[in-house]
Amino acid sequence: MGVNWISVTPFGFQRDPQSSTFGWVGNGKEGIAETDERVRGAIRQARALGINVMMKPHIWLPAPHWPGSIAPLADSRTSWFQTYERFILHYALLSEEEGVGALCIGNELSKITAHEPEWRRLITAVRHVYSGALTYAAETDEVFRVPFWEVLDFIGVNGYWPLANAASPERRTLVEAWRPLATRLRDLSTRHGRMVVFTELGYRSAPYGAWRHWEIPRAAAVDLRVQAEAYQAFFEAVWPQRWVAGVYWWKWLSHPGHSGTNSNDFELENKPAEQVVATHYMGR
Repeated sequence: MGVNWISVTPFGFQRDPQSSTFGWVGNGKEGIAETDERVRGAIRQARALGINVMMKPHIWLPAPHWPGSIAPLADSRTSWFQTYERFILHYALLSEEEGVGALCIGNELSKITAHEPEWRRLITAVRHVYSGALTYAAETDEVFRVPFWEVLDFIGVNGYWPLANAASPERRTLVEAWRPLATRLRDLSTRHGRMVVFTELGYRSAPYGAWRHWEIPRAAAVDLRVQAEAYQAFFEAVWPQRWVAGVYWWKWLSHPGHSGTNSNDFELENKPAEQVVATHYMGR
């Protein structure tokens, strides 16, 4: 498909948004996907194929919570950041050992990125053990108010902006919806002197797949067209911009044959969206 970077996503597990700590698998609990051995295996498979890797640890919480819900209480915030630093340093060291090219130090932690001193200390600690490029994966509103972009190497955004409130919008509608967003991202890039990477971007292959994906029910019908058109709109409206450094599509699982034309989810394998990506990546 012409892919030259993938992200590898191990998880930490937090019980609730106000917890003062959380855990991750690391070297224990064989059979869990996020063991260090399996993470290293995925990295080595990619590098053997000539594909670079961005390490992108996430924190998982039970539904309906998500990383943007995390907000430790004032008297436990220090404890949480101490745990989080150990978590990121664990994967920073692993990434350095495996020659990983980029590390994402956080994902959609929008309620706590305002605690700038803690993040700057974390970034300094990571720089001491890891020599690759650093970013942070902001959510769509958060990206414009992260206070530490200048000490990272590029701006990261999970670009799930709702584009069109329609079940199956036309491509030109989606292209036009991208234009003001692209202007804001261009200005952000210029202001901080950093290129933008879409650390995640994707669309459900379901009606309203280019709108509020979190409102689409699991039992929704399949609409392969809306997913493919949303991909195509990105490549037309955003991909050619000089401030764009790359995109990580959400999502492609690490085993073959994981999806197909009967799926209404984000996967693109064996769907028309896969060919859209291959066409643009390979310049067909």
